Amino acid sequence: MAFLRRRDNRPDATLLTELKEATGLRGKLLAHATGPRAELLAFAHRFAYRLADGQWRSVGWHQVRSGGWKSEREEIHWRLNDGSRDAVQLTEPGSFPQVFRERVQASIAVEDQFDVPGGGSISITARRDLGEEQPRLYWQVNAVRGAKLTDPTTKALADETLARLRADYDF
Repeated sequence: MAFLRRRDNRPDATLLTELKEATGLRGKLLAHATGPRAELLAFAHRFAYRLADGQWRSVGWHQVRSGGWKSEREEIHWRLNDGSRDAVQLTEPGSFPQVFRERVQASIAVEDQFDVPGGGSISITARRDLGEEQPRLYWQVNAVRGAKLTDPTTKALADETLARLRADYDF
């Protein structure tokens, strides 16, 4: 069935060689996307991108706190665990947006969200590095919908829940 075949604009070999030389990154390419000022390459355990400055950056899927595809703006965006963020307009997205969503989801090992007194909620997530054979869990605690981790009651609930989840899931 021809309409089910995935069609990505595959990069030429020189682009992959440049990436390997700059970052050491290699592996099976899952998707390639291009934009007016960017190249993005998705692999099973990481994605790499090069913006107008010419520098390659490599990001593990477990490092992506949030992000996704905005079709109306033809833009892929992400925010990392360290708070940095970026957005890239894509003219040839290929399957990169779908691979981005799937790989970020695949990195999530544990996810819990609970309401806190005074409003809002706390989200606790454990992610694993998809490139490690025996991955350890990277835990994140985030306040959402107006909750504040500076509130002593909220902080105590978050710490208690995190301790319980770590006891259940950490190796």
